[in-house]
Amino acid sequence: MVEFVGAADPVTPFSVTARPNSALGKSGLLISMAILLPACSITGLIFLLIGAWPVTLFLSLHILAVLAAFMYVERHTSDFESLTLRDDRLIVDRHTLAGDQHLEFNGYWVQVDLHTSAIGSNTLCLRSHGKEIPIGSLMSDDERLAVSKELGRRLARLRH
Repeated sequence: MVEFVGAADPVTPFSVTARPNSALGKSGLLISMAILLPACSITGLIFLLIGAWPVTLFLSLHILAVLAAFMYVERHTSDFESLTLRDDRLIVDRHTLAGDQHLEFNGYWVQVDLHTSAIGSNTLCLRSHGKEIPIGSLMSDDERLAVSKELGRRLARLRH
């Protein structure tokens, strides 16, 4: 999920905030488990009674995998990545489980690069003084393209 601020107005500071999509939350986990546990338990018990015990084992592994996936998504709900172009500074803020990162670039020197791979996905990078930093990991390909165009347009206007 990407939120643009100031995209329509060329004078105001431009800001983009990307967050991971987590539609279900804790209530979704509880509802999913309330449906999945009894269904898999009854199915597993039936297969256990007819002698097909490996099916019961795989149904248990299925429940654990779904639970692990929900827990992973829930742990990353507070992650975000923010780009702000204010005056002549481009500020990148990231918050992940690994820690926080704050980067500042001079808007006159930073370049926006959008690399497209052979399979059609793209990577958005900021390049300045020989270093390249990938950004937009929480964005879709279309969102990275839109951010690349708007940020490139604003940086070009800043230089002139």
